[in-house]
Amino acid sequence: MKKIKTADGTFTLKNDKFNECYHSSEGAVKESLYKHIYPAFNVIQKKEINILDICFGLGYNTFLSVLNRPQHSKLNIFSPEMDEDLIKNLKDFPYPKEFDSIRHIINKISDNFYYEDEFVKIEVFIGDAREYIKKLSSIDIVFQDAFSPKVNKELWSIEYFTQIKNILNKFGIITSYSVATPVRCALYKLGFKLYTHNTDEIRKGTIAALVDLPFERVDFEEKLKRVNCYYYTD
Repeated sequence: MKKIKTADGTFTLKNDKFNECYHSSEGAVKESLYKHIYPAFNVIQKKEINILDICFGLGYNTFLSVLNRPQHSKLNIFSPEMDEDLIKNLKDFPYPKEFDSIRHIINKISDNFYYEDEFVKIEVFIGDAREYIKKLSSIDIVFQDAFSPKVNKELWSIEYFTQIKNILNKFGIITSYSVATPVRCALYKLGFKLYTHNTDEIRKGTIAALVDLPFERVDFEEKLKRVNCYYYTD
């Protein structure tokens, strides 16, 4: 896959099968931090935090979660990924220098698809995300970071989000780069409250939860007065 340098100086790859990059041009680290890590850890502060990272890809969301782990919390990170060869080659990927302190974790994931110590457990599952999530429960954070609905609709459908709702802790949070109307319609129909990011650092995405959150609320009811609500289906 073609290696691409992003605006924050970090690298991503372009996936030939889906013809999309794993990260936006804004920056691999910047996108992960501002669209996923910072908002999620802003509201989820627990002794043990269960994270579902959809999908693992180059692992920026997972590895930056480790580097920004809330003090006194243990992270359990579960992540499906279809591309086994990608994971096996992560040890050779040019991650930013701040990842040097977790190089041993990257190498373990690359070799064994698994890592665990007293503060972090990471499990990478090679296969279909929809099958994998059936075994999970009480998830606190979902990083909804799959390739776009244009090429990977099955991970943005209302049936998929129904599965996510079923495994999500009642105080859990979903973070995503997507602002697509069908995605937000599916979440809205399932009872999620919709928010966006309180930052000018990046293009804003979507944050969803079943409870009130300290973010900018998306007035989706007002939007539905102007557009029809529709969503992706399997």
